[in-house]
Amino acid sequence: MDFRGLIAAAYRLGPIAYLATVTPNGDPHTVPIHVDVHNDRFYAMAGTRDVKIRNIRRGSSVLLHYQVSEATGWDHLMIWGTARVLDSREDRRRLWSGVMSYDVNEFAPGGPDGSLDTCFLEIRPVRAVVLRRFGLGGREEWRAGMPDDAETDDDAEDEDFPQARNWPAGEATE
Repeated sequence: MDFRGLIAAAYRLGPIAYLATVTPNGDPHTVPIHVDVHNDRFYAMAGTRDVKIRNIRRGSSVLLHYQVSEATGWDHLMIWGTARVLDSREDRRRLWSGVMSYDVNEFAPGGPDGSLDTCFLEIRPVRAVVLRRFGLGGREEWRAGMPDDAETDDDAEDEDFPQARNWPAGEATE
């Protein structure tokens, strides 16, 4: 699977994934988040005081797991990566519109300048695995730097591979 295949799998499985981080005492912490993709990064909005944000500030390794269900054909996707917290006013202004596929103002009505307790996560994927039908239907793997990995250009827009995409409401899509 190349990087475009990874993004296609994420879009097909829908915008909600579980984010796993590690607490200071080594316990896992998992929460559902709404994920959007822009260029070669995954993004999510969060509160600056959230447990996931505190965990990421201490250690950047994360795992995204897209839920398996009948609606996904029993397929699921796991993405390992490194995360960083984007909490400057400039970061909020850049990500507030155009990257997130929903109206961020519904959750932080102060806008990028007035919602100082709002931040964004940026996840750089390093490895991903798609398991079809719980793995019975096959397995595809992607790793950063694999020879056939499709490079992305921050300034490029490709009709077949949108830089930012609105997720369909309500269910996973094909």
